[in-house]
Amino acid sequence: MIEKFFKDCKEASKKIYTLIQNGLSDSYLEYTTIGAGGDRSLKIDLYAEKIFCDYLKKYGKIVSEESGIVGEGENEIILDPIDGSDNLFSGFPYYGSSIALKKDEKTLFSFIVNFANGDFFIKSENFYKKGSLLYEGLKDVRIVKRGKIGLFEKAYANPELVKYFKEANIKFRTPGAVALSLAYAHNVEFVLFAGKIREYDIAAGLHQCEDLNLFYNKDYILVSKNVELFDKIKGILFKG
Repeated sequence: MIEKFFKDCKEASKKIYTLIQNGLSDSYLEYTTIGAGGDRSLKIDLYAEKIFCDYLKKYGKIVSEESGIVGEGENEIILDPIDGSDNLFSGFPYYGSSIALKKDEKTLFSFIVNFANGDFFIKSENFYKKGSLLYEGLKDVRIVKRGKIGLFEKAYANPELVKYFKEANIKFRTPGAVALSLAYAHNVEFVLFAGKIREYDIAAGLHQCEDLNLFYNKDYILVSKNVELFDKIKGILFKG
């Protein structure tokens, strides 16, 4: 089943990627209703959700950020149709989708795709690979030792933490799509998310970071390949 599920995730993603790369009309960037996750949905969010649902509903119950629960079944599919909607709306090339296939609370497979460049990352119990929507073939995901920056999602809402990071000379960027940032965690020095944590945002990403130093609670998610930096940032989070 995992191989077929991956194939359908990829085919659905290709449809969405092609639409975006060909240039979205203004109608796709119009806001609609408030989604199940609490944010206002763009029409492109709903379009992407429909495409994924059409391909994946046969595998089980879909829990989507936009429409909530779709369908039924023993398996549960956690879906964020467009991760980084504001980036897409603004033409900033950092947005994608994340999907986690779960059964009995265990994640069996995760798929995260970057619609800006075609990158995707997949993980199951037996493999962790990366590929591209633009070509066939997969490569192993490996830790990149040359990273010089971290990714701090929601930094704008945490000025006190930003102050501490500056004092500690910890460099970071804030790209604005948490699932994608977690997918790239093996390349950068750390990924930190500080804010409201929703399963749509993190289910696939956390699954893909299980081999790294990982901490999360109701307020923070911290991932790093460097245990010393991991401990240093964790100390900042609970400073005082």
